[in-house]
Amino acid sequence: MTAVPRGAAARLASGQEGMTVVEVVVAGMILVIGSLGVLGMVDGATRSTFRAEQSQVVSNVLQREMEKIRELPYDEIGLSSAPSHESGSNEPNSRITGSAFYSKRNGTGLKSLVLEGAVAPGPEPFQVENVKGQVYRYVVWDVCPESTCNDGEYLKRAIVAVKLETTASGGVDRRYQEIQSQIVDPEAAPSENSVTAPSGGSVTPWWLWLTDTTCDRSEPQTPLERSEVGALFGQPEGDHPAHNTRGVCADGLKVENEPGAPDLLWPEAPVLIEEEDPEKESESPVYDYATDVEPLVEPDRDKGLQILLGGQCGAMPATEVRSEPDSDGTMFQQLHKWITPPVKSTSNLALTGEGALYLWTQSIEHGVYPVTVCIWLFTREGGEDTPIAQTFEGLPYTTYSKATWPSTGWSEIVVPLSFNTGETGEIPLPEGSRIGVAISVQAGEHTSGIQTLYDEPSFDSRLSLDTVGELPEWP
Repeated sequence: MTAVPRGAAARLASGQEGMTVVEVVVAGMILVIGSLGVLGMVDGATRSTFRAEQSQVVSNVLQREMEKIRELPYDEIGLSSAPSHESGSNEPNSRITGSAFYSKRNGTGLKSLVLEGAVAPGPEPFQVENVKGQVYRYVVWDVCPESTCNDGEYLKRAIVAVKLETTASGGVDRRYQEIQSQIVDPEAAPSENSVTAPSGGSVTPWWLWLTDTTCDRSEPQTPLERSEVGALFGQPEGDHPAHNTRGVCADGLKVENEPGAPDLLWPEAPVLIEEEDPEKESESPVYDYATDVEPLVEPDRDKGLQILLGGQCGAMPATEVRSEPDSDGTMFQQLHKWITPPVKSTSNLALTGEGALYLWTQSIEHGVYPVTVCIWLFTREGGEDTPIAQTFEGLPYTTYSKATWPSTGWSEIVVPLSFNTGETGEIPLPEGSRIGVAISVQAGEHTSGIQTLYDEPSFDSRLSLDTVGELPEWP
């Protein structure tokens, strides 16, 4: 038997050729602690993924349920039974009081429920793969412009809410989400006796469509003419960079950070362009109005105008008319303006303080996030824009918010516009003045901005203002 040298024996004894029990324990503890960290990261990622899946499912369910209601005959759009009040800040039915419903989550906007219909109020359970929850439905009578509804109730508002089932992986107490939509009686018509406005004239809704034509032109361009304009920027058929609408009409069409003409508000709806090939379904192409702002994912699906995230509403220079480039070179991509041609000699044309903005929109890259849109109404005389007084509860603008902006396709939102007209009850429009509307998206967490679509028959974004006097005629 060969003897072990003393030096080797000493090294073995000192642990240089192996691990002691203490070292094994320490190594095991390090391994366990590291594994716990990795498992925590995996668990966090799993929770985030599931919450994103929940948000997408909620958006899809809300849109699906709203479409089901809108497809019903108007007379059947009402609740089949009256929902009961429930306590709790995260209970949709907490907004029920008797036979009425608070249409706003802050406890305002009390409206009468529409009963004797085919819409089941719920709550009704649903499940999409691992996501579970309950659907709540409400239908209320809404405020309708008197020019249409002076002898009856012709406007309903449908509200659909989704409350998720509480799960450990999805997080507890997720706020319920909702979607609202106005539904007009297709047979509604004003009575033969016109409504009398404060001036003694008849109230007439003034419809103005958002166009993709700058206001230096006397009428909207056709899609073919717009294609020629897009070609100047090397863009395919009708596509073009975003118009800079920060200047005056005389500036003409401008892009990038050079002030140009606002786009036109026009009193006629866009016309359907027939396909030359008879075997194809008649349709109008949908163009991209902001090729300088392209999403990272699926850029070919980017259509209409992208309005990028801006600042807080009160900080946006919406009624500032620029003659020089902005210090913020992207301001024209955050704020877009439309104005009418000048009002001609008249007829005592005036606004009565009621109206609505109808906007076809969806999120960017199908993102699921909340959005607050800022909206200004203003008059332009010469080269100055003036807000229509401090009209919206003391502010020169109004806002419209949705906890989940439409993300799965183009959806029409309706923003009621009810503004102060002062003691006279009217806001006169002098000869030569123009009416304008501006839109931006207020800064907010997880918000990228929105896409808007207009100047297309199926997606006809437009402004409606109740007026007295004779509406102007433009060539």
